[in-house]
Amino acid sequence: MKFQRDESFDARFDKIPDIRWYPYVGKHFGENGARIMVYAHNIPIATKCYDKMREDCKPKDSWARCLEEYIYPEKSPGFRRRYTNTFRGFIKGAVGLKANYGEDSEPSIIQRVDSFVERIAYLNFIQDLVKSDKALAYAEPEQIERSKEVNREILKVLDITHCICWGKPTYEYVCSIPGFNKVLPEKYEGKSGFSSCVIDVGGGKTMQCLRIHHPSMPGFGPFSDTTQSIISRFLELGTSANGSNHNQP
Repeated sequence: MKFQRDESFDARFDKIPDIRWYPYVGKHFGENGARIMVYAHNIPIATKCYDKMREDCKPKDSWARCLEEYIYPEKSPGFRRRYTNTFRGFIKGAVGLKANYGEDSEPSIIQRVDSFVERIAYLNFIQDLVKSDKALAYAEPEQIERSKEVNREILKVLDITHCICWGKPTYEYVCSIPGFNKVLPEKYEGKSGFSSCVIDVGGGKTMQCLRIHHPSMPGFGPFSDTTQSIISRFLELGTSANGSNHNQP
């Protein structure tokens, strides 16, 4: 497996009540000072497949160990193939690529993609499958509230400094986690669907939080200079050669 995940946090994750799935944590997570969490929204599953998929996804590392399937299209089997384009779109914007990429791309491109993936944590915010016969799905209120509780603890375990949220619902979930409070007014980032804030996560620490247009939608624009500069600037906030200014808004 190309993208070995860091399993050193698993014992602490296991102590979180109601946790269903671990996040993927890259093997170089946090090494450059920024401790980055990327949150997708949820996983919609057709009604007829729901019970079987819930059973198949019981292991807590079900999603964390298969991130590679989303990054290079040839790796994506079965139903996961539909998520590949979304994740790849995000990668193109986050890494700053100007064209599509694949396993046969130039080594320098592969290195940029792999290096970014190895530095992030990644997870769907909703800690359960969401029953839906449509491409878009919204979790039940109970699923949302339980997921907020679980993700609050995940963010604390990983000591996240920078959180990137795919779409408005995910961003609003993070901003409304019990015990979290915005400490600066929300900032429009100059493009529809992109905004940011700083969140007091308790313990004298703050977390930068960025809402991006969902990468599955045309408005994201993976090759857009604006999209790429927004993400690049965000990841530079509060970091220095000596690591993260985690206590500074």
